[in-house]
Amino acid sequence: MAATAAFALATQLAIANAHASPAPHAAAGPAGAQAGTSYTAAEVLAGVKKNSTAANQVNTKPHINTMTRAQNVNVYQVATGVYAYSSGMAIDDDGSDPDPDPDHQGDTTFHDSNGKALAAHHVPFFVLGDDCWDRKTPCPHFFYKEHGMSGRQFALMFYNGKVIGSIFGDTQTANDQTTSDNDSRELGEASVKAAQLLGIPSSGTTGGVDNGVTVVMFSGPSWVVNGANADLNNNAQALVQKALDTLGAAMAGTNPPPGGTLFEAESGTLSAGGTFDDNHSGFTGTGFANTANAAGAYVDIPVTVSAAGTKTLTIRYSDGTSGARPATISVNGTSHGTLDFPVTADWDTWSTVSISVPLNAGANTIRIAGTTSGGAANIDSVTVS
Repeated sequence: MAATAAFALATQLAIANAHASPAPHAAAGPAGAQAGTSYTAAEVLAGVKKNSTAANQVNTKPHINTMTRAQNVNVYQVATGVYAYSSGMAIDDDGSDPDPDPDHQGDTTFHDSNGKALAAHHVPFFVLGDDCWDRKTPCPHFFYKEHGMSGRQFALMFYNGKVIGSIFGDTQTANDQTTSDNDSRELGEASVKAAQLLGIPSSGTTGGVDNGVTVVMFSGPSWVVNGANADLNNNAQALVQKALDTLGAAMAGTNPPPGGTLFEAESGTLSAGGTFDDNHSGFTGTGFANTANAAGAYVDIPVTVSAAGTKTLTIRYSDGTSGARPATISVNGTSHGTLDFPVTADWDTWSTVSISVPLNAGANTIRIAGTTSGGAANIDSVTVS
């Protein structure tokens, strides 16, 4: 990136609020950033480390470093819907490749788009716990199902000056299994291919590294990587710069929403005349929802929660006009009132509004419907907490 942009990011990260709540530091893009701003791996990793603070820690009990067995690995929400941990790397050989896994597992938990076991020698993947070891909700350890993650979820992996794209491919032993000394509290295992790309010894029996690997996981359906074993690696690497730019812009923001699970607006549907756009900077994911300019124009955003109850919806939006754009908020077809979406400085500046609503366990649909002739504001995401 240009020297001035790099300096701006570094400056904004340096003055970020060090006393934030257990929420992400990130939401809006950097002040004055232009569409297409590019961030380096070193800049983003520095921001991730800066945001990996006790205030942003997700787990309340430490995880086990798979390589060293020390219970000293924590997970941090470094931006809205983005989670990071640093640990060693143990080598996972699961799948149909040679050099079989020491635990003799012939399959991976998740599969490619054709239903085939992920080939550890061809696909860079990372490993998380299969269930909540503690049998509690919310889980005291980081449990992916509580944070908008599923199979083939994208992550950046950093080690020794390198960065690669990786996907969520396998899980550690669940509570009802007894394979070796693994359990679902462990963090730090990744496939042969991930190790090779990062320059880490990749033998399933003698490879790995004790520390220094940082994994940054992007939640939500827009960050799930599709493809077959033959092309999943290329598909993951193709997302690296986009992920660096998205996270770099987010961490340079100054308007953090509460922590929770993020759902991108572009995962939903729009009423007639609406479009999903990316022509303004600072959005997360791949874009934002731009409804038609008409009263009643809406975007429907699917969200899922593990348990029913009253939740807080934090809606990230921009409104570069001269007047507020109020919208009715409905859940599963029932209106829960109207929210005002105040004017922002311009269309590249993002803000948030919040409302508490009842959600069902499992799938829900959030509708944001404009009440004036301008339609709704541009909607970037909904965070559920």
